[in-house]
Amino acid sequence: MLQKLSFILLACFGCTSLSQAQETCIIEGTFSNTKLCHGDAHIQKVYLNRMNEMELPILVDSATVNGNSFVIRHQLKDGHQSEIYLLTGFDNGNTAFFVEPGTVKIHMDAAYPTGAHATGTPTNDLYEAYKRIGEQCTRIQMDSLRQFSQIHPVAWIDSKEGIASRTRIGGEAKFKTHLARMRFLLEHNDSPLSPLMMQKELLYTISFDEANRLRQSMNPALDGHPYEEAFSNAVLAKNIGIGSELPNITMPTADNKKLTLKDFRGKYVLLDFWASWCGPCRREIPFVIKLYNETRSVKDKFVIVSFSLDNKKKAWTDAIPTMGMNLPDWVHVSDLYGWNSPAARDLGVSAIPKTFLLDPEGKLIAIDLRGDHMIQKVKELLGL
Repeated sequence: MLQKLSFILLACFGCTSLSQAQETCIIEGTFSNTKLCHGDAHIQKVYLNRMNEMELPILVDSATVNGNSFVIRHQLKDGHQSEIYLLTGFDNGNTAFFVEPGTVKIHMDAAYPTGAHATGTPTNDLYEAYKRIGEQCTRIQMDSLRQFSQIHPVAWIDSKEGIASRTRIGGEAKFKTHLARMRFLLEHNDSPLSPLMMQKELLYTISFDEANRLRQSMNPALDGHPYEEAFSNAVLAKNIGIGSELPNITMPTADNKKLTLKDFRGKYVLLDFWASWCGPCRREIPFVIKLYNETRSVKDKFVIVSFSLDNKKKAWTDAIPTMGMNLPDWVHVSDLYGWNSPAARDLGVSAIPKTFLLDPEGKLIAIDLRGDHMIQKVKELLGL
């Protein structure tokens, strides 16, 4: 459980700024032991890494270790949002903590950096309290095993009855931990830690209806926050079907602007996933062009958004005029991550072409419309 939590945290990103007046995060680190785990050398330098959209570490700062400590004074850009960063430079894992305005104090063992404790700023302090809930679960189970070993022979512990007893204690401890975590996050639902951990640790254990109620429980102060958006999208992705609201995917344009589905509220939207290398997509494009031409009289009510699953910008942007899609008001977007696109993942796109037809409220009307049937359906909706 703890190992899984550590892995999840390394994959997280995005959080909100606590004070626009402060522009620096001071990271003061100390080691109980600077010796690396897999050798006799001592750690010389640590590296601060931010996670990008694909949850990959990007080096942004570093510091030399003097004795058993280091200091990083990381300048925050305007509008910086509190995020989980990774501290690397070890030979046995990373340290994950929140970078936000203020002074973060981290104490670690070089050999076991994933067990570090970060305190001193609001989100880090809150996360330390949250982690203690899981640690209590582990302690309960370990204490029970010790008691078993003291009052029962080894043969009984490994017997059917002994295994059943251990399973019961473990299940009870985990369930109580689940409830305690849920209560803790609801009590702190104005913190970005709440939607983050709900998505990463609790969402997979509950139904869509329960998850949707949690989504609706988020404090309005988090509206538009990256963690809140990610949690909301993950919830909505559990229930994609006719009449449902789609995840509010991010859609970068060729000139590096970022659109979302919510930007098109008030209009019918045809969201079309395609790629320049996709033969079936190219055969379908003439029908999309025909639809475009036959709906120009109501362009204020309808928009076509073509999301490319290309991973090379030139291939994508060259294909648009080549296929005759470089037309006014036709929206072209791509994150250039191909099949690894977070948008494709959230919408369950596993084959292209793939279309989603949305109403002005963002609700799904139809999936996988093709050819003349697509044209007819859209025109009926638009009263043409």
